[in-house]
Amino acid sequence: MKTTRKPTSLDYAILGLVHEQPQTGYGIRKKFDTTALGNYSSSPGVIYPALKRLQELGLVVNSVKGNAKKSMFRCTTKGESFLIEWLLKPIEATDVAKNPNDLLLRFAFMENLLKREVQLEFLSSFQDVLKEYIKSLKEYHKREYNTLPLNARLAFEHGIASYTTTLKWCGKTISTLKK
Repeated sequence: MKTTRKPTSLDYAILGLVHEQPQTGYGIRKKFDTTALGNYSSSPGVIYPALKRLQELGLVVNSVKGNAKKSMFRCTTKGESFLIEWLLKPIEATDVAKNPNDLLLRFAFMENLLKREVQLEFLSSFQDVLKEYIKSLKEYHKREYNTLPLNARLAFEHGIASYTTTLKWCGKTISTLKK
């Protein structure tokens, strides 16, 4: 292994995409341009170095497809194991506070890799950690209400509302998956 750098959210997003279906670099860039993955850069200067990193780690392979000589990236067995390990990683409070989109990305890639029970455990854990985090945010809000500038307080309230919406989504999603 040449690369020892810790994989990024972008690396996992690409790995998840090529696990679902082999992709060209251009196809990956288009997914980032046209889907909810748009918060990742679709720049060739970002995508192709990430693909190279994943190849160096043995997580994806690049093969030329057909007469068009287009490179197709696909997930290796090692890549699938690596992806599953990431999906199964326990949820911590810092994940909810700093990387809630990564948690949703993990959930999005679970469907074809993990049993329904494991998906439900993930959502239940997400829900529990969210409840505690929202509780701490509300306590802070109450304690600092009179010292926060108006706009800061309103922005903070938006954050609480956003996390509360995610919490409601967890409950609804758990109900949907249990059907």
